[in-house]
Amino acid sequence: MPRGLHNWSYKDVCAFLHVKGFVLSTYLGGSHEAWLNEQTACVVEVNRTKSSYPIRTLETMIRQSGYSKNEWRAWAGQ
Repeated sequence: MPRGLHNWSYKDVCAFLHVKGFVLSTYLGGSHEAWLNEQTACVVEVNRTKSSYPIRTLETMIRQSGYSKNEWRAWAGQ
């Protein structure tokens, strides 16, 4: 379970994106995927991994999503 911006797994990131209206758009090769939100035209590149994401990688996905860190933290605290 995520704690703030720590310990986010692939499942957690995908669940957040799905709740916010993103859908899996395409596979980018290897273990990378592109998630698209058609309403906001934002694309988030997600790397499928079995371990948790480093903070800087997660911050890049947060920036690409167009949502604030606080919204990600609030969702994780549910």
